[in-house]
Amino acid sequence: MSRSTDGPASAPHVAPHPAAERLLAELAPLPHPARLRHLARAAHALAGRGELAAVLAVLAGRGRYERRLGALAALTGGQTPYLAARLADPDDVVRRYALRAVRCLPVPDGAVEAAYEGASGVVRRELSRAVVAAGRRELAERLVGTVRERWGDGEAVRLLPACPPEFAARVLPELAHAVRHWGPLGRYQPQAVVGYAERVLAGLPRNLRRDWWTQHAHGLAAAAPAEPLRVLGLLERYGPALLPGALRDGLATLAAADAERVVRRLTSPEWHRSRYGPRPSPALVRALVQADPPSLPVLGREWLAHPEHLAALLRAMPPHRREAFFDTVTAGAPLEWTAAAAPLLAALPRDRRAAVARELVARGRAEEWWIGDVLGALAHLPVAEARPGLLTAVRSSDPEDRATAWPYLVANAGHARDHAALSEVLVLMDARLGNERDPIRAQALKALAAVPGAPFTAGDVGLLDRIALAAVQARDCSWATRNALRDLALGVLRHHTAAGEPELLDWAARTLGRLAGRTGGVDLGGLVHTLRRGQEGLVVAALEPWLRAGADHGEYGLLFALHGALGRRAYRLPELQELLGEALRKGDDDAFRAAARRWLADPATRAERVAELLASEPSAAVLPAVGEALAARRTDLLDALLAEEPPYGRFLPGRARRPLPDFRYADRWLPRQQEAAARLARDAAGDDSRPLAERAAAVTSAAAVPEQGRALALDFAASGEVLLAEAALAALARTDEPAEDLAVLLAHAGGDRARVAVYAADRVAARTPAAALSRPLGALLTATTGAKVTSRKEAARLTARHLPPAEAVGLLATAYRTPRQHPDVRAAVVRCVPGLLAAGPRAAAGVWELLDEAVGSDAPAVRQALQAARPLDLPAAHRPRYAGLLAGLAEDADHDVADNALSALEVWAAYAPQAADAVRRIATDLTRSRSGWHRAAGVIGTLAGSGLPHPVGGGAPGSLLHRTVTELLGVVRGGEPEDEADRDLPAFRRLHHLVTMAVSGPEALAAVAGLLADEPDLLPARLSAMTRALDVRADLPELVAALRALAAALDGHPALAAATATHLCNLHAYNRSRGVDEATMLEAVRRLSAGDGLAEGLLATGLAEAFGPAFHWPQGWRSALRTLRAHPVSDVRHVARRVAIVAE
Repeated sequence: MSRSTDGPASAPHVAPHPAAERLLAELAPLPHPARLRHLARAAHALAGRGELAAVLAVLAGRGRYERRLGALAALTGGQTPYLAARLADPDDVVRRYALRAVRCLPVPDGAVEAAYEGASGVVRRELSRAVVAAGRRELAERLVGTVRERWGDGEAVRLLPACPPEFAARVLPELAHAVRHWGPLGRYQPQAVVGYAERVLAGLPRNLRRDWWTQHAHGLAAAAPAEPLRVLGLLERYGPALLPGALRDGLATLAAADAERVVRRLTSPEWHRSRYGPRPSPALVRALVQADPPSLPVLGREWLAHPEHLAALLRAMPPHRREAFFDTVTAGAPLEWTAAAAPLLAALPRDRRAAVARELVARGRAEEWWIGDVLGALAHLPVAEARPGLLTAVRSSDPEDRATAWPYLVANAGHARDHAALSEVLVLMDARLGNERDPIRAQALKALAAVPGAPFTAGDVGLLDRIALAAVQARDCSWATRNALRDLALGVLRHHTAAGEPELLDWAARTLGRLAGRTGGVDLGGLVHTLRRGQEGLVVAALEPWLRAGADHGEYGLLFALHGALGRRAYRLPELQELLGEALRKGDDDAFRAAARRWLADPATRAERVAELLASEPSAAVLPAVGEALAARRTDLLDALLAEEPPYGRFLPGRARRPLPDFRYADRWLPRQQEAAARLARDAAGDDSRPLAERAAAVTSAAAVPEQGRALALDFAASGEVLLAEAALAALARTDEPAEDLAVLLAHAGGDRARVAVYAADRVAARTPAAALSRPLGALLTATTGAKVTSRKEAARLTARHLPPAEAVGLLATAYRTPRQHPDVRAAVVRCVPGLLAAGPRAAAGVWELLDEAVGSDAPAVRQALQAARPLDLPAAHRPRYAGLLAGLAEDADHDVADNALSALEVWAAYAPQAADAVRRIATDLTRSRSGWHRAAGVIGTLAGSGLPHPVGGGAPGSLLHRTVTELLGVVRGGEPEDEADRDLPAFRRLHHLVTMAVSGPEALAAVAGLLADEPDLLPARLSAMTRALDVRADLPELVAALRALAAALDGHPALAAATATHLCNLHAYNRSRGVDEATMLEAVRRLSAGDGLAEGLLATGLAEAFGPAFHWPQGWRSALRTLRAHPVSDVRHVARRVAIVAE
């Protein structure tokens, strides 16, 4: 390919054209942005004169630079045929201009379809994005079929967002296993995604739902704005206990549609609560408050355990609603004080807040709470009532108590909104903080900075100044203290600037100046996020005297900190820009560097300013900020960095190494500039006096230079220096022609550089047409010598990922069957092929032949590889057969293979019920090795409670669980060895473990308990099943009947009765009141207490111990416990007396 220079260049086979030569000459001296603008205008003009097509023909026959210019000219000049022929161009820039035409020009459908043929994976992905962005529905629908047939389901699903909704709904069930990004699909095709979810979830077993929701959450969240009620219905019927983040963030959308149903879902017993769960989003809280559903107080009671959540709900309410809502929520449930409860009190009206705080303080003192909890509540009382206790703590001899008390003393004055109270605190701070330890001082100042509003007046300046001066001058002044002072000063600036109070503004500026003087700079944090629009000018005006005073002494720390803290707003402040210019003129080298970075920060003025900067100091071109501006925008000035003689001077001494240009923007440079930059990189990489890391970095970064970067990487790929050679090999994957170097990378598959080369080949393969991939990958796959095992494994993955699926199946099968092939390579092949089952009937047949061979492999690693597939990743039609394959592996002779296959059957048994029988055989065959029965028992228990239909799920006669228990029970009843050296009641122990540890779900537990009714030796296991099957949310008759049945089973077994009562209590000790009707449970306890049986009394005591605290021991529960303490059976009395209503 010929390379041009600045001006017109011609290739022998392309005749010059005056307009083309003139255009190139005009573009050469322009900086990159101006070059593109001029080209766009010129293209319009040429198109109007009918000359553009001839110019494009000339540019297309030149070098890469001209071809890229031609593509942009064609786009702006509306040359559709020219661009349609370049939709799959190997040059990324040319191709992307052409793909933009798919959206804005009438590119024929046929051109897009033709571009897919033989295209690389990257090109196909970009074509699909262009079709979706253009919204070309008919084209997308046609392409789905052709792309699916050639490239598989994974490629076809990328086009679904652009398809007609009816078509998408029809094909989505067939393609869903291949979808990897559900969010865009849900946004473009909400009805199709929700309809698919409704059909799938209706038949999906419970134990697969969590993974399903995790995988599809983004899609349903994206579909929720269009179909909120349907998505909400899915959550109600099939939702997971723990909501994925995407759906949790989208709850506000659902609440806007039906807030009552959302609240019911949030408070349902099945909903997972985490003590440290994320806060509800502000949008959700606002939607709930605005809708005000009837069950909102129920949610408030739920959130009592998370005071910060409840505080957010209260703050979102109008003030007139807060007190009544708070009283409703806390009725019968006294508030527990924690630091998180402070915002909750702060959201209440003043009188109600004081009443609650008064109650908390009284409780805290009576129950001897930690001092911080007492003071935290005390701080919310009126000043006159709270201050004596707070002052006592502030004057404590214990420094920890003082550090705890100071923030509450300050906060108390802030809550009061009483300036006199705050002034008294300032007097106390002035008197005491100077001699305090720094941690205590930091806590006090932090609290002072947090006082809301504009609490200070000009009369406070003297006190504030002495407090700040003492803190800054303290020997132990820490970053925490400095940050607190900074926040205090910035708060004063923020709140008092508009009022124009010069004394306070002067104090704030003086304090910031002192902080800068202490450390040489000051961090102003995110000041821009706290100022109202326009306030930044007032802040700068207030600080300007200090800024100028610092500039007069060559100190610019405050200036730089303020510029950084104001972000983009600083660009529009002439005073700051003027001071930055002064720092450039008068500052030292460090100040110049910092000022230059900020001087060039504004994109609108960067191009002009960088020219001014270079005119005043040419050596500044080597500074990173200046170099980036030259490389990205002022490419006309870039020669200063590329010349033979570097810009020696202030920032580049005569003996210093010249820095390399910023190669990230190399595609914006002229060809001669690219050649010069590549030459500099080559010199740096070949300079033995430089550190190896620096030489390697030169090769890596120069890969971005079109054509030149690839040549450089190829030259150094054979270097004797390992670091340099590996950097060059990795760089080959980042050049503008990576497809040319696949063979170079794969040639290293057998050497020490394979660890870099083979993994770089993945990126290269994605950019290589499939026709050029088969031969090199096939050769590597079938090589049994001369290539590392790791390289061959990666080649298997590349084959499955980048070749047409039908072709990939053939290559992988050949590799698997290659004589003397390494087992690890075969295992890698086996892991890859299940994903190719959707490649069509012939390919699927080849895959199944390979999988069947793998089952019979004598290498455990190969059989183990079969277990990597997940059901939802395979086409639905192939899942039953794959489940049967895993069932055979569950009885494998290798323990690891068998154990992992057993675990896999938890999810695969849903697709092949007969496969679950292998689990039963393992659990009941006492002659087999004992290594797998524990896992088999766990699988049986999971399947029994999975919701799968009979005979896999449940515990009905004939079910997997029923048959397993019956078989083991028969062995127990028939007598089994208990005196052998290595066996001790094996069937009994397996049965006991299965019932007490593995089985879950009330239906399965009840069935097991019935089966064990006639076996006295298994009474403990039966009692465990009955206890866990008990539904504490049932209606009163059902609940009492279940409890009495349990008590009847315990009759005559006092030790078991005590253990069962404890078990019952522990089962409901956490989240114990969720979904439980208090009146029903209390009446059940009363009825059990009324009898004189030991078992009923102990069960009643266990329930009282579990649910009494949950309902905060109202009078009815206290009375029930007193009845139990007077029970006729002494053991019941003893246990009931150990239950404490109030801790002593």
